[in-house]
Amino acid sequence: MSRSAWKRAAVVLAAVAVVTGLAGCQEGDGGTEKGAAASATAQPGAQATQSPEAAAKAVRAAYAKVSAAKSAEVEMRLNVDSEKAPGGSTFTGVQSWGPQAADLKIYDSSYLADIPGAPVETRVLTVGGATYVDLGADLVAQTGGKRWLKVDAEGAAGDELSLQLTGGLAAVNTDLPKELGLLAGSSAVKHLGPGTRGGFKGAQGYEGELPDGKFVQVWIGADGYPLQTVVHAEAGGVSTSLTTKYSGYGAKAAAQAPPAEDTVGFPDLLKRLGQA
Repeated sequence: MSRSAWKRAAVVLAAVAVVTGLAGCQEGDGGTEKGAAASATAQPGAQATQSPEAAAKAVRAAYAKVSAAKSAEVEMRLNVDSEKAPGGSTFTGVQSWGPQAADLKIYDSSYLADIPGAPVETRVLTVGGATYVDLGADLVAQTGGKRWLKVDAEGAAGDELSLQLTGGLAAVNTDLPKELGLLAGSSAVKHLGPGTRGGFKGAQGYEGELPDGKFVQVWIGADGYPLQTVVHAEAGGVSTSLTTKYSGYGAKAAAQAPPAEDTVGFPDLLKRLGQA
């Protein structure tokens, strides 16, 4: 495979790192622990329009619930609009945020489709601060027989090559408690109203711009748990939209890191191809 094709593979890994919460994470605690605990039993109101204070309280309540749940089943759709690397991918599986872990299937991916020999769908693992992508049997000849391509959290966030390849993808992350904490702390959090908007009957919708410039919408069910989030971000000429549906809170991600001898880091792979 050509060096340029492997650069396209790096964009796939960047997208994976983004949706599994390894890139662009920012701290947000939804206010003090006391405030979160006090609102943990609050439910989104049934009134047509809630005040910013009531909206923030409902989001803080959802923050407390998902923080306690620590994980959920997810279905994510990432769409990227950019001149250099437009496209999209779908992910399904289990994501954890206490600590960060994920066991996901990636499919319907224009990025995978652009890599000769890549599987139509494959497995993605996040564990121990790194993301691993199963390259499939047809690509092992390009990787020295190693099946898993590895991206470290630090590399995804700060490596110069990764930054050049990923552009504004790192502007999006899906650490649900952190997103809710930042939204609850925003002075501009807005109640969208009840009903079937967002495809969820009886849910309450909230939206707001976060301090880092991302725009977030969340739909919260009658039980106080988020049903869906939509995160929009623009940076470096790249516009991203990530829609995530949540269910099965408390599900366990069975992610285990592949054996070290069966993994290859992307920078190392690029060096090998360059030397060849």
